[in-house]
Amino acid sequence: MTKFVLTAFAAAAIAAPAFAATPIDFTWEGHRIVGTVDQIGDVKVLKGEDRTTGNPFMLRVRNGYVHGSIGNQLVSYPVPKHRVVVASAD
Repeated sequence: MTKFVLTAFAAAAIAAPAFAATPIDFTWEGHRIVGTVDQIGDVKVLKGEDRTTGNPFMLRVRNGYVHGSIGNQLVSYPVPKHRVVVASAD
């Protein structure tokens, strides 16, 4: 799985509201990501599957870091900084 997909997971975790079992379903860099985001205390937990590869994932986001697993691979990385893109109609 590419770093772009990992970045998408982190972005989904940050953007999702703090309600229990908020569904996520999006495509990023050709990967369809389906799952849920749960808020458990100060930790956001993403669970689901990359439907393109069939790899399940479980990621925990806390204090600016993502830890967890995608398929059989352990991952740990800082949450990417948000980019703000402004479009203008000239």
